[in-house]
Amino acid sequence: MSQGLKISYYKNLLLSMNVDRAHGQVNIAKAVMMLAIFSGIENGSIKANKILYSESLIATYNSLFKNFSKGTITPSVYPYYYMGSEEFYFIKGKRTRTTPSAKFLRENVEYACLDDDLWELLQDSEVRNEFREAIIHHFIKPKK
Repeated sequence: MSQGLKISYYKNLLLSMNVDRAHGQVNIAKAVMMLAIFSGIENGSIKANKILYSESLIATYNSLFKNFSKGTITPSVYPYYYMGSEEFYFIKGKRTRTTPSAKFLRENVEYACLDDDLWELLQDSEVRNEFREAIIHHFIKPKK
């Protein structure tokens, strides 16, 4: 598959994330978690395709959530864990049907990772920015 087709494919997957909707509002937690992962790749806190549930990731997620929403912050454990239902994001470790907690993640999840092709694409800052802008415009600041 060509680079352009891969970019289109993954952009479509990112924009097709299954997000919670309540009272006509989109919960932006998964979108913000992806933006936090992009930031981690940029600042070097995520060096390999092993995304740890770390203080750095949590702090970036919380900061971005505050920037994009006036509402209550969805705890980061939820998008980190529930993105495991997306085609491009995988949880390595024990998965259960229970509601995750930080303790559960520490004790049962080694790390999360992205599809290898998506990970490779995200090493390019232009592609990362394209995906970032698409996510922001689609989930966070939708056209009226």
